[in-house]
This record gives sequence, structure tokens and C-alpha cells, in this order.
Amino acid sequence: MMDVWKRLLARWAGGSLGGGWGVVLAAGVGVFVPGPEAAAQIVNVQALFDEATAPMGFSGTADLSLDWRTGSTNLIATRLLASAQLRTPPHTVLVVARGEYNFARDELLVSRFLEHVRYRYRLLPWLAVEAFAQHELDAFRRLRARALVGAGPRFTLFSQEEASLVFGVALMGEYEQLRRDGEVDAGQERLDPRLSSYMLGRVKLAQNMSLVETLYVQPRLTSVRDLRILNETLLVVTPNARFTFSMGFIAAYDAEPPATVSRLDTQLRTSLGVKF
Repeated sequence: MMDVWKRLLARWAGGSLGGGWGVVLAAGVGVFVPGPEAAAQIVNVQALFDEATAPMGFSGTADLSLDWRTGSTNLIATRLLASAQLRTPPHTVLVVARGEYNFARDELLVSRFLEHVRYRYRLLPWLAVEAFAQHELDAFRRLRARALVGAGPRFTLFSQEEASLVFGVALMGEYEQLRRDGEVDAGQERLDPRLSSYMLGRVKLAQNMSLVETLYVQPRLTSVRDLRILNETLLVVTPNARFTFSMGFIAAYDAEPPATVSRLDTQLRTSLGVKF
């Protein structure tokens, strides 16, 4: 069975399944297979997925951000992220696409691309189930391809206008392939089951200002020492209904990263966003 999933995820990562939509469709209808990210970093989509404030029907955002990054890479990076959300209770669908362009030593580098699709079905006011699929590549982390699928429950611990707190956990499977270079693990392929858990808290500091805190913990089920952690703290300002401004600090840890890749990465991020 693991060989079947490895071939399926490898084909998707390579683009032979129509850009991954075959696996996206499978995750959308609830395939529960060993959700988001990693070879050292976890992708936080939860901060984009606010059901409490998102309007019914279709909505979307586009963000342009500037990162000062240390760790595996030391550079200034620009990032463009676009997301679209469809809410028709009890269903919610989120689609995210992201590209990063990095400037270092007078050279323009393309570092990372990512596509993420997530479906959520609310069973009760405090309980929902969600499924997701993700595809990405990351040149700076020596990642040639990664494909993820997963599903699990999401619990709303409390939700008020002033503050909210949610917890989610998912069983996910990740396939990753490193690029073929001169390192000792060049071209290495892995298929691993992971447990992905997250805690998301929001606190309203003022009428148009909020603090958003997200913590991910992702142990590999076959070896709990292979642990990935992400902590993201964002200060979000919404001067009006169309524009957002955010500043944040992100720390990501991978206990077993690829060769030459740092275990700890940190980012300072400033973003300007437009809602539609």
C-alpha cells in the first residue's frame, strides 16, 4: 500500500497528474492518508482561513511581502501570495498559490513555489473536519518536489469577537525528493507518515488591529525524533475593508533537515494585502 501511495505522490509531484488535481480531488472528498509542509519548514495557511470574519460566498486576497531571512539562506526575499475562499455553509474551500523571488549578491533567484487546496466541513459549531493537498518546490532548501495529502478534525475551543482559539490535528502523508546535486543525500526520496497538529489564536487589540499566533508541531510517526515545529506571530492592521498590513516573526525548526540545510530558520516579514 505504501508503494502505491509513493508512486501516486511521486507522479503528482512531477506534474503527470494534471498539476496534482487528481490528488486534490481525492483529498477534497476525504481521503485519510498520511497536511501542511516541511523539509524543515511548515507552511502556515491557517492564518488565511478565518471563518469568523470571512464573508459568505466567494472572497480572496493578494499579499506582497518582504522577508529578512536567516538560517539556511541569508537574504532579502519578496513574496507574492494569492488566495481564494468559498463559503457556502457548512462547506468552506480555500485555494492558495505562492511564489517567492529572492535577491542576493546582485542575482535574482527563484526560491519557492507552492499550491495548497483545503476543504472544511462543519459538523457542529465547535467541530469540523478538513482535508487538504499541497504541492511545492524549494530550491534553497534543496527540495526538488514535495506532495502532501491529509485529513483530520478541527476543534473550536472558543470563539468571540475579542478572541478565538482553535486546535486541529491531521494524519498526513508526505512524499519528498531532493535535487540531484553534489551533496551526500542528493536525489533522496522519502515517503513518511506524519501527525500534523496546530493551535491558532486570535486576539483583537483594537478596532482595526489583531494579534495572530500559530503553532504547528509535526512529528514523524515512524520516528518521533524527526520533529518539525513552526511558530508564527503576526500583528495585523486593517485600516479599511480592502487593505491589510501585517508584521510578523516566524521561527521554523527541523530536527532532521537535508544535508547543508540549517535546523532553524527565522524570518521577519512585512506584508501588504488587498482583499476582494
